[in-house]
Amino acid sequence: MNEKKSITSTTAKTIQTKLGKALNLGIQNNVTVKTKKTVGKQVVVSKKPESEIIKDLETLGEIIKYKRTKSKLSIKKTAQLCGISDKTLRTVENGGNVNTSTLIIIVNMLGLKMSLGE
Repeated sequence: MNEKKSITSTTAKTIQTKLGKALNLGIQNNVTVKTKKTVGKQVVVSKKPESEIIKDLETLGEIIKYKRTKSKLSIKKTAQLCGISDKTLRTVENGGNVNTSTLIIIVNMLGLKMSLGE
């Protein structure tokens, strides 16, 4: 004869917990809940600039914004890493006029390389 064994609620909860841990899920009141959260907005990669040759501040801003978004960095996080304000970074990305030392800090932090031509 085949006997069916009943699973106690403690055994069922242990199985759910082990399975939840293996699948990166959290267990609350016998309900499985995903624990992975997306905090803040996702960074959308901006359009790649047509030219890598910087002829004006607008082109430089486009390149900086592209590199930042490609690296999945928000304006706030990038500004913090550079030690500048969000407003200053927005000014740079929009082609505004800023201090040269600030531009160098941003370019270095994002890993961009600049060279002077003839």
